[in-house]
Amino acid sequence: MNSKQKAFLQEKFHDRVTFDKAERTLYGHDIAAIPKLIKPLIGNTVPEAVVQPTKEEELVELVKWARAHKVPLTPRGKASSGYGGVIPVKNGVVVDFFRMKDVVSIDKEGLTVTTEPGITWEKLDKQLMREGLTLRLYPTSYPSSSVGGWLAQGGAGIGSYEFGYIRDNVISARVVLPTGEVREFTKDDLDLIADAEGITGLISEVTLSVQPHEELDVVAVGCPDAHDLQNLIDSIIEAKLPIWSMVFINPRMAEMKNRAPLLEHHGHPVEPRVQLPASYILTIAFRAKHSDTIRSALENLIKQCEALVGLYASKEDEA
Repeated sequence: MNSKQKAFLQEKFHDRVTFDKAERTLYGHDIAAIPKLIKPLIGNTVPEAVVQPTKEEELVELVKWARAHKVPLTPRGKASSGYGGVIPVKNGVVVDFFRMKDVVSIDKEGLTVTTEPGITWEKLDKQLMREGLTLRLYPTSYPSSSVGGWLAQGGAGIGSYEFGYIRDNVISARVVLPTGEVREFTKDDLDLIADAEGITGLISEVTLSVQPHEELDVVAVGCPDAHDLQNLIDSIIEAKLPIWSMVFINPRMAEMKNRAPLLEHHGHPVEPRVQLPASYILTIAFRAKHSDTIRSALENLIKQCEALVGLYASKEDEA
């Protein structure tokens, strides 16, 4: 990057651009380390600059400038996926969406929220809860991943048993295309944005479907055998129980959770120690109003795998 290009970025972004080598190095990877077998193939991944836009208009100007000067742009949310989607393999400029994290509007009647892409799911959920709403689904990296990042990455998460993939819950997305044009993607056209890792353009705004906030109940079921777990899941699906979320871990993961230290605050644990059995543990979350129906059904279904049953805290309790 030459001095004129650096001067343009400095003039437009002021203290929201960095050319510092140490800072740029931090943007050369995501939450995971680049595998040793892959690193020689992609070479140097340190960007030449990092910018933090605050609004769509700045994205438009940046994209037009980058196109004119053939400078690669790499969008970056919270870099929490660990799959390399935010690594600037062509160096250039990393576009960090850290400052674009405002909620634009909440429609309580229409059950939608429009937000900037850099907000984390946890912060968005907290704002929704003030309005009596909550997310329909969220990634397991709920406290640290961004809305735009998950749409660009794609995938499923907590709540996907009922509501599907993130793509299925997006109503529209505003995107700054490589030409600098701003386009709103809806319906089938969203397939060009979801799972595309930012290749289609820079996501500047997302409108999502949300749901009324209700108390949740959570049950954990431990099956000693993987086949029994599969049969139990098949039976639950066949019974069409009103379940919101369903996830499982294997015995090795249960052992690792038992060994993991508890969360602490000023040296004191902030969560109880739950000793998990060496089993395939299925965790089921559902609305509290359906507790009697689901617990009654589970009493019969779990007999086939001699399961152990326990009660976990709800998301509201954990918050």
